[in-house]
Amino acid sequence: MARTIQCLQCGVILNLPEKSGGKRLKCPKCGTKFQVGPDSSQYPATERSDVDASAASSLLQSGGHGDFSLPTSSGDLRETFDLPLMTEAAATPARAAKPETAADALLLFDERNSVPKRKLAAEARSKARRCPTCGGVVPVGMSICSSCGLDLESGARVQLDDDLLPSAPMRSTGPPLPVTIIALVSLLGSLILALYSTVQWFKGVEGCQYFIPVCLFGCFAAVHLLRGRTAKLLMVALALGAMIDVAALIAMPVFEANQATRTIENKHNTDDPDAANVAIEPITDHLDSQKLGLGIAILLVYAAVSAYLASPSVKNHYARN
Repeated sequence: MARTIQCLQCGVILNLPEKSGGKRLKCPKCGTKFQVGPDSSQYPATERSDVDASAASSLLQSGGHGDFSLPTSSGDLRETFDLPLMTEAAATPARAAKPETAADALLLFDERNSVPKRKLAAEARSKARRCPTCGGVVPVGMSICSSCGLDLESGARVQLDDDLLPSAPMRSTGPPLPVTIIALVSLLGSLILALYSTVQWFKGVEGCQYFIPVCLFGCFAAVHLLRGRTAKLLMVALALGAMIDVAALIAMPVFEANQATRTIENKHNTDDPDAANVAIEPITDHLDSQKLGLGIAILLVYAAVSAYLASPSVKNHYARN
C-alpha cells in the first residue's frame, strides 16, 4: 500500500515512494521542502491506508490519528481549505470548485532529459548534411555548400571562385634578360663616353664639356632600369644620344663635304666649243662615308632598342613592380 503525506504549504496530498523514510523531498506544486518520517511499518499501532490519495480523501480529520508521521492541521479544516458550509452551498449557486491536484512524489526522482548539446564541427562533418538555404547536399567531411557557398558552421557566405581559381604564379624578381643586357650596355657606354668627353675637355677641345651631363644622365637611367623602376628615363637618354648622333655623325660630315667642294679649271677643248672652262668637284669625293655609315647604324640600333623598351611586355613588367 502506498503511503501519503499532505503538504503543509499548499495542502496537496502526495503519494510517497517506497523506502522514502527519513529522506528530504520537495513538493512538485509549491516547491516546499519537507522531510519524511520513518516508515510506519516500524510502529505496529499504525495501520496502512487501503486507499490511495485522491480528491475525496484529501480532507483529514482535525483530531489526532495516532500516527505522528502524518501532519495535522490546527483549527477547522474549512478555514484551512476555504470550504463552504452545507447551508451556503444549498442557498447560493455552486461556485466553481478549485481543481485539487494529487501529485505523485515519484516525480521528484525523475531525471529530465537535458537540452541536447550542439554537435562539434568534426561530428557534424562526419555525416552528409543538407544546406538549409538551397537544399543542396553537403558531402561528408565538408562544411561549405558547393551550390550557394554557405558555411554551415559559421553561417557566412564564401566566394567559391576565390577557392577554385588557381593561385597566381610567382613573379620574377629581376627584369627580363634582354632588358638587363640593354641596361648594362647603356651603363658601360655612358661611363666610357663620359670619361672620353672629360679627357677631351681637359685637352682643350671645345664643346666636349656639354656631353658630360648627357652621359651621366644615361648612367642614371640605366641604373633605374636595372633596379626595375622604369624604362622611360633610358628612352629619354637614348633619344638625346640619337640627336647627338644625327648632328655629329650625319649632319656634320655632309656640311663639311659641302664646304670643301671647290672648282677646277678645264683646258679648252676644240672638239666641244660649248664646254665650260670651269668644273665642280662632286660632294662624294669629300664626304666621310665611314662617319656617315656609323651614324646611320647607331640610329638604327637606337630605333630597335626604343621599340623593344616600348613593347607591351616590358611595360607590363614595370607596371607590376
